[in-house]
Amino acid sequence: MSQAYDAIVIGAGHNGLTTAGYLARGGLRVCVLERRPVVGGAAVSEEFHPGYRNSVASYVVSLLRPEVVRDLELARYGYEPLLLGNSLYLDSRGDYLLLTGDEAADRAQFEKFSATDYDAFLAFEASVGLVGELLASQWLREPPKLHGGGVSDLLSALRFGLDARKLDAEGRWRLMQFFLGAPESIIERWFESDKVKAMIAAHIMPANFAPLSQPGASLAMLHHAVGEVEGRRGAWGLVRGGMGGITQAMAASARERGVELRTNAPVERILVAEGRVRGVRLVGGEELTAPVIAANTEPKRTLLDFLGEEYLPEAFVRDLRAFRQESASLRINLALKGLPEFTALGGSGPGPEHEATIVLIEDKDHLDAAYRSARAGEPASPPIIEAVIPSVIDDTLTDAPGTHVMSMLCKYMPYELSGGRHWDTEKPRVLEDILAWAGRFIPNLPEVLVAVQCFTPLDLEREFGLPRGDICHGRMEPDQLFSMRPHPDAARYATPMPGLYLCGSGTHPGGGVTGAPGYNAARRILKDWR
Repeated sequence: MSQAYDAIVIGAGHNGLTTAGYLARGGLRVCVLERRPVVGGAAVSEEFHPGYRNSVASYVVSLLRPEVVRDLELARYGYEPLLLGNSLYLDSRGDYLLLTGDEAADRAQFEKFSATDYDAFLAFEASVGLVGELLASQWLREPPKLHGGGVSDLLSALRFGLDARKLDAEGRWRLMQFFLGAPESIIERWFESDKVKAMIAAHIMPANFAPLSQPGASLAMLHHAVGEVEGRRGAWGLVRGGMGGITQAMAASARERGVELRTNAPVERILVAEGRVRGVRLVGGEELTAPVIAANTEPKRTLLDFLGEEYLPEAFVRDLRAFRQESASLRINLALKGLPEFTALGGSGPGPEHEATIVLIEDKDHLDAAYRSARAGEPASPPIIEAVIPSVIDDTLTDAPGTHVMSMLCKYMPYELSGGRHWDTEKPRVLEDILAWAGRFIPNLPEVLVAVQCFTPLDLEREFGLPRGDICHGRMEPDQLFSMRPHPDAARYATPMPGLYLCGSGTHPGGGVTGAPGYNAARRILKDWR
C-alpha cells in the first residue's frame, strides 16, 4: 500500500530542502526523496580522504537569501558563515593583485599596474552594485507571464519597471549593457591595465561557458554584487564545516517541522491519473502518493524523463529540448599535509593570500583561449583556476594540525571530448596537466599533496545530477532567465502538468546557493493549495 502525503519533493539539494521547509511551515505533510545516501545535493560536505573533509562540489557562500536563513532559523541549527574577505589574482609571470579591503593597500596593489584603474574599479563596483541590487530585488518574486497574464503579472512587470526607474540615466544604461553587452566592451571601457582586465574577466567565469565577446555574458559579473556575508554586501564566504553546514541546517529545520527525509530513494517515475500528478514510483517499485510534486531535479530530466513527454504539449517539449545546459566546469579537492606556498609572494606561514579566493589567470585573452579550446572538445591547457583553502579559517575540516584542504574550480572543460575520447580514460591525463600548471604557482604542491578528488563534467552529472556538468542546471544567459527559465509555461514554477512544480536552479532566478527558487516555488504551491 502506498504512503500518502500532501507534497513530495524530489531531490534534497538546498532548493528542495528550502521548498520542503516552507511547505511544512504552511501546514503541509511533506516527504523529501533523495537519490544519494546524504542530503544536500551539490551543497554537501564529505570526507574525501581519511582525516580530510571539504565542500566537495559547491564551495563558497554569498548568495543565500537572508530571508531563507531567517525564516528557516538556519543559525539555530548550526549554520555559521565565515567571511572570506581577500582576493588574489596570479599569473605565471609572477605578477599578482592581492586585495584585502584595506583602501591604502588595495590602491597600492592597483598602482603596480595603473595609476587610474583603482579609481575606475571603485566606480565600476558602484555601478555593478546598483544594477545588482535591482536584479536581487527580483529574486524573490515570480517572473511575470510573457503572455496571457492577469493583473498580478502586470503588477509584477510594473514593479520591475518602477525599480529600474530608481536608477539614473547612467544606471539604466549600465543595466542594458550588462544584459545585452559583451564583457570585453565593458572591460575595455573601464580599465587600462592588462592585469586588472584579467581580474574583471575572471568574474564572468565560474557559472558561465562563454567568451568575452558574447552579448549577455556580462550578467555573471553581477553575482559579485548581489550577495552578502554577515551583512557585508558583495562579500564571499565559507561555511563552518563546509557547505553541508547549510543543507544539514535546512534538513534539521525541516525535520523539526515534521518533514520526512528519505535518502537512497531514487525516483523512477512521476505518476499521473485523471490529468494530474498523483505521486511517484521509486526505483524498486515502491509508490508514494501526493497531489503536489515539487522537483528540485533539473528541468529536462524532471519533465521529459520522470514525467514523460507524452503528457506535455509537443511545442513545449521541442522548446525544452533546446534549453542549453553546460558550464564546462571541473572540480578538484586536494588533501594537503602542509600549507601551499606561492612563488609570487614567498613566505611559509599563513598570510592574507591564504584567506582569499585565489584565481590563476594569465590575462583576459586566456579566458577566450580556454573557451575556444573547450568548444572544440579539448580541455583548456592551461586552465583558468579559482581556488580557496578553507581549512585556513575553518580548522574543523582536517584532523591533524598543519594539514589543509583546497578547493579548485577549473575552466573551461568540455562535457564532450573530441575524437571519440571519454572522460573516464582522459581524466588522469587532464588532472596531471592541471596539477602541473598549479605547481608553477605553488612549487611545494607536489611535496604537500596527500590525495586528490576530481569531478569531471561527466562526474558532476553522474554524482550530483548536474546536466552536462552544468552547475546551474541551465546556462545563465539572457534568453534563459526570468520569464523564460526554463520555458515561459514553466517559469512560474507550475508546469503544464497540474500538480507538478519545479523548484530547482533551472527556474528563476537560476543557479548558485541562493534558496530563491525553492522559496518562490513554495509560495506558488501554497497559493495554489489555498
